[in-house]
Amino acid sequence: MANFQTHLNGGIFVSGAAVLALHGAGLVEPGATLGYFVFGVAGSLLPDLDADASKPVRAFFNVLGVTTAFIITLPLVGRLLALELALLWGGVYLLVRYLVFEVFTRLTTHRGIWHSWLGLAATALMAVNLAHWGLGQDATSAWLSGLMVAIGYLTHLCLDELFSVDLLNSRVKRSFGTALKPFSWSDPRSSVGMGVLVLVLIWFAPNLDSGRLPSLLPVQSLATLLEMMQTAIDAVTSWTAQSFRTMEDFLNQGLTRL
Repeated sequence: MANFQTHLNGGIFVSGAAVLALHGAGLVEPGATLGYFVFGVAGSLLPDLDADASKPVRAFFNVLGVTTAFIITLPLVGRLLALELALLWGGVYLLVRYLVFEVFTRLTTHRGIWHSWLGLAATALMAVNLAHWGLGQDATSAWLSGLMVAIGYLTHLCLDELFSVDLLNSRVKRSFGTALKPFSWSDPRSSVGMGVLVLVLIWFAPNLDSGRLPSLLPVQSLATLLEMMQTAIDAVTSWTAQSFRTMEDFLNQGLTRL
């Protein structure tokens, strides 16, 4: 299984290539590239949220605790004393950071539902809804944010599978097949729950044409995301191949001069 640094490096490389490809295709403005890049790198770390002691899960609940505390306390500024606000802020943060974290870790297992295609779909759709309803992005930008999260997430799963194969000893480790799976075979209840979550997120996701996704067209937006994902992957593959060809030509020219 790939470690944190490997996932981070992989996420940075693939997300950078994907953003450049999307920009080259005219889908991303220059000023928005950094934001999409961050979405991609974040997506490459999210599958390890089910690892109780992992750096991503601790960082995630730290950020979640701070964000939740501000969301609850900011509307109360001017209505409560400074000391009361500080105590409330600290209480909310500790509640999320430790109590919610403890409940989450007890309900999840590493390489479980989050290491699956279903987990990828749920996470990408959460990013779409967060970008649209929370950050105020238009529908197209929100779906591009979800696309970047999906690309980063898929990079993580692929790296886990690659590190499950021992090329030197020509053997396959027991962890092979536990990342790129459609759903959690060992925990059908979590798979059903995640499936329901995906359907709910599809319902609330913005339509690329006119806002809310119609109830009769839930598959259309998901199909659009998959199509955009395939286009971006093709663009990244083409860009990477072109980069290697350019590097090869450069090295050949240098050797010729020698």
